Amino acid sequence: MNYLAHFQIAQHTNTSIVGAFLGDFVKGQNWQSYHSEVQLGVKLHRKIDSFTDQQVNQLGLAHCFQASLRRYSGIALDVYFDYLLSLHWKQFSTNSRSEFISQCYEELQHFPLTDKAKHTASHMREYDWLEQYQHQDSVAGTLRAISRRLRRPVKLELLYEDILCHTAELDAAFLALYPKVLLHAQEFVSNYQPN
Repeated sequence: MNYLAHFQIAQHTNTSIVGAFLGDFVKGQNWQSYHSEVQLGVKLHRKIDSFTDQQVNQLGLAHCFQASLRRYSGIALDVYFDYLLSLHWKQFSTNSRSEFISQCYEELQHFPLTDKAKHTASHMREYDWLEQYQHQDSVAGTLRAISRRLRRPVKLELLYEDILCHTAELDAAFLALYPKVLLHAQEFVSNYQPN
């Protein structure tokens, strides 16, 4: 799951949107420097990433992608699943997607983030990444942008062509998987014991 899904999961579980965002930026045990609400959000982000990867492996979705780029299929699925969440938003949230997105941007803007996280949050808002997920072709652009941040040049946007060949299968997989992700997230939060 990518940003939109992590934020929606945070809303669903009444946990920190900032923590959901920082899950990609806080390494190792550095989450301990944040207050308990953000700590839970970071841990939930990691739990969801692990659970989703496990479920995607069980569904065998990597076969949808060309062998030479298959190791990056998780990145492509994370981005595409945000598009699918945007597409099917009303099935998973009673809130307006646009209002929710504005709320997310506001929360990130008013939290003291690290430089790297602040830079990403600023670009996210400036280019309205979360709203762009409603457009399927934004997936290719997002993959292209991620490619530029990798150590070795990889044309991740080629994975978008594979996605287009398997849209029905991936859509069905998302609709089966996302309710499980929400349930898993809720169970994790309900049973959470702070250290």
